[in-house]
Amino acid sequence: MNAITDHLPSGLTARRLPHWLGRIGVVNGLLAALLIGAGAAAYLTVGSSSSTTNATVRTATVQRGVVLSTLSATGTLQAATQLSLDFTSSGQIVSVNVKAGQHVKKGQVLGRIDATSAHQTLLQAEASLKTAQANLQSTLTGETPQQRAQDAVSVAQARQSVTNAKNSLAATKKSIALDKLTTAASTTQAQKQLRADQGQLQIDLAKQKTDSATYANADAAGAAVTADKAKLAADQAKQQTDQQSQLVWQQQQSSDQASLKTAQTNNDAAAITQYTNASNADQNALNALAKVLQADGFAITADQSQLSADQTAQSTLTSDASAIKADEQKLAADHTSIANAKNSRAATQFKDAQSLQSAQQQVASAQLGLKSTLASIAMKQAPPTPSALAQAQASVLQAQISLANARKAYAATTLRAPVAGVVAAVNGTVGTQSSGGGSSSANSSASSSSSANGSSSSSSGFVTLTGLQGMQVLAPFAETDAVNIQPGQAATVTVDALPNKQLAAHVLSVADVASSSSSVVTYSAIFVLDRNEPKLKPGMTANVDVVTGEADNVLHVPTAAVRGSGTAATVTVLQNGKQTSVPVVVGLQGDTSTAILSGLKVDQTVVLPSVSISAASTGGTSGTTTTGGFTRGGGGGAFFGGGFGG
Repeated sequence: MNAITDHLPSGLTARRLPHWLGRIGVVNGLLAALLIGAGAAAYLTVGSSSSTTNATVRTATVQRGVVLSTLSATGTLQAATQLSLDFTSSGQIVSVNVKAGQHVKKGQVLGRIDATSAHQTLLQAEASLKTAQANLQSTLTGETPQQRAQDAVSVAQARQSVTNAKNSLAATKKSIALDKLTTAASTTQAQKQLRADQGQLQIDLAKQKTDSATYANADAAGAAVTADKAKLAADQAKQQTDQQSQLVWQQQQSSDQASLKTAQTNNDAAAITQYTNASNADQNALNALAKVLQADGFAITADQSQLSADQTAQSTLTSDASAIKADEQKLAADHTSIANAKNSRAATQFKDAQSLQSAQQQVASAQLGLKSTLASIAMKQAPPTPSALAQAQASVLQAQISLANARKAYAATTLRAPVAGVVAAVNGTVGTQSSGGGSSSANSSASSSSSANGSSSSSSGFVTLTGLQGMQVLAPFAETDAVNIQPGQAATVTVDALPNKQLAAHVLSVADVASSSSSVVTYSAIFVLDRNEPKLKPGMTANVDVVTGEADNVLHVPTAAVRGSGTAATVTVLQNGKQTSVPVVVGLQGDTSTAILSGLKVDQTVVLPSVSISAASTGGTSGTTTTGGFTRGGGGGAFFGGGFGG
């Protein structure tokens, strides 16, 4: 087993290996011999006087296995004397596992850089691959029973939303009808109150007119009350004066009567006569004053009656004015109430119109949501389209590539000895930063090549190994190929001096500086042999095949059977004797076969370019033509990769 076969799945049998490991020249020679033999047989079969055509349909079977893409180059064997080893990427050194003078074995850990970022990237790549695989599985199988149950719930919810929206619309219409009745009743009540208050005003105006028969208004009645009070006060003052005079006369009468008694006691006739006359005069005066006081009482009673009547008139007229004023205020309030009722009715109508429009929009939105839910579920439950399936498969392939790169980057955070040797120097300590850049080698036989490539023969990597046993191969690659070569890739080396030996190797480094010869730009790559071969000698010519791409456990067909590329490719399928062009999505294009991501199944038969040989009666000149949509070169019988495939 060599470095490339080590990358193959264990189920791949040995009979498939020559399909891509064989030398291209040998294959082409065999194909040419077959073509010449077929041409001779055809020429002998046809007569010289007639022309016939014998068309051969070539087929191949769709298989599942490994698709490999390799690059080939021819280089020179050289003895390795020193390796400058470094991490492929920069990072902080977290461990140094060797020291100068230490013997190390192949694969022994030399040091590590911080793998946090690389590990996170690896986890993300693994998660992305699981997601892509789950999406592909979902695309292939459709919805799960749980998802269909969720779809049923979504439909039920959407239908319930429509029902709720319709119920809300019905409630809104009822509310609008109630608002119409309420606002109309408010306006009617306000108008009814206005008419009642207008009637009350007419009643109060009529009463005021009746009450103003004696006095024109309350002010006139007030003036009369004031005059009545003045007259009453004057009559009461006169009564008091008359009462005072009566008191004086009563005192005078008491004095004269006392004097009369004294005269009678003294039997004084003259005095008796005098005081008798005086007492009579006093009585006459008192009798007269009694009449005057009676008249005064009548006058005061009349004054009080008049005052009371005038005060009543004044109070009545004042009350009438207040009632009329209150009636007028009520009328103003009634007009305001009517205006407010009308404004409220208009505002309510506007609000109800908005509510009705909103409810109708909610019904329409709910119905649209139901349609959208049903359409979305129908789309999810529909079979996957070829483009969706191809996209999901391409996503899985891309995720697999990203995961492989992430694993490679994560593994690269640990530097291992590619071969056994002695540590000559350690150029880093824990905590320092490694600039990376990969590994390189220096040896006596490659010094001239290194100088031609513009690189130094000595390198200050993280660890320098010396005293190495074994051989290396220095091989140039075109610039379009060099970008696909990375340190660590597996390779197979064959040497012309040992034609039956296939030697396992791996890429050690690729030059950063190009060399140019006859306007051809190349980059030199160094390959380290994984095992020592005593018969090898420096300077021998070596042929190198390096694996640059690999797709495991995929459907594949010979590359010659594929027309187009990517999602625009087609393959001709042979079924029941009929050829049908089938669209496919292709993946990795290997050396002889191409990965098919979708469009084909295992064991289907595909048509390869067919060759027909014809002979003309006049000259017997032979040539080649093709069928199936491919054009081949005439005369030489060259075939595209994949051989006869079937």
